[in-house]
Amino acid sequence: MLVRRSSKIIVALGVAFIALAALLRFVLVPSLSKLPGDLDVNPVYEGTGTLLNAQALQAGDIPNVIASGVPVTINRHIYVSSTDGDTAVAHDDVTLEVAGQAVPSNHAYAVDRKTMDAATGQPQDGVEPHSGMTIALPLHPDPSASYRYYDSATKTTVPMTYVDSGTVSGRDVLNYTVEAKGALSDPAIAGTLPPALPKALVSSLTPLLPPDVQQSLGGALEQLPDPVPFSYTAVTRINLAADQTLGTPIDANLSQQIIANIDVNGRLLPLTPVMSIDTALTDQSIADAAAAAEKTSTQLNLISVIAPLVLLVLGVLALAAGFLRRGPRPAALAPVSHEETPVR
Repeated sequence: MLVRRSSKIIVALGVAFIALAALLRFVLVPSLSKLPGDLDVNPVYEGTGTLLNAQALQAGDIPNVIASGVPVTINRHIYVSSTDGDTAVAHDDVTLEVAGQAVPSNHAYAVDRKTMDAATGQPQDGVEPHSGMTIALPLHPDPSASYRYYDSATKTTVPMTYVDSGTVSGRDVLNYTVEAKGALSDPAIAGTLPPALPKALVSSLTPLLPPDVQQSLGGALEQLPDPVPFSYTAVTRINLAADQTLGTPIDANLSQQIIANIDVNGRLLPLTPVMSIDTALTDQSIADAAAAAEKTSTQLNLISVIAPLVLLVLGVLALAAGFLRRGPRPAALAPVSHEETPVR
């Protein structure tokens, strides 16, 4: 009786192991396979830029109006402030530091924690309407998928072009390129640029313009209002290496131009870039991104593959041991005959 009781305990333990394996694989893993609610990273880009020197412009110091080879730093703070089911409010706070000035441009997006595209359903307060990827690709990105990227400078969504696969800091990555061009729509950047300039100042800047622009401008400058209104075009180019497992950026290059335009007889004439930057993630940021991806993917693999498999094997072994321990059922005893022996 004791053997049969212990075999039942072992069988029950095997069933529990198998149930726990199923719980991990089909309940816990899906809840972990999405944007974490505690995301908080600070990637840094460094490079150089060509910029409009506002002080020289105001002083009429024409030869020094354009400053070239200026060191540029871009600090990004990417974090999740709240989650609601499969929706997260993700922040991408960008600060451009150049020539002793800091230009912050902060953005908040409601994103689907699984697809990493814009969240659907009820709109979130305080977030920027968008469509496309913003801070990362989804888990296990598909090279054949037609991902799209949201460019905050122009507030447009453009294709992400898959290039090839590779390796960065020991992590397998998928390489993409992005190019967005359109009217500058980021108020933080636009607020640092002059909406108009006195006609005399624009005239004095003409010799600094490319020859073809000078020719196009011709005598039209005299017909323009004073001050001369400006509009701006943003051109953004990104080379992105996304982790093949997590979809997070491991390496990236970011270049951006802000081009000043004037309206000449109803035709938009590009004059010159007033800002042109060329930056890349620092080595430390790349190393940090790779280390974080390695740690997270190892944990995900442990929870999604190794732990369920070990529990499943233990469960099967326990079931087998329990049934073997029970042994064959005892044979039924022959019935006792109570017939009386006849007296002779």
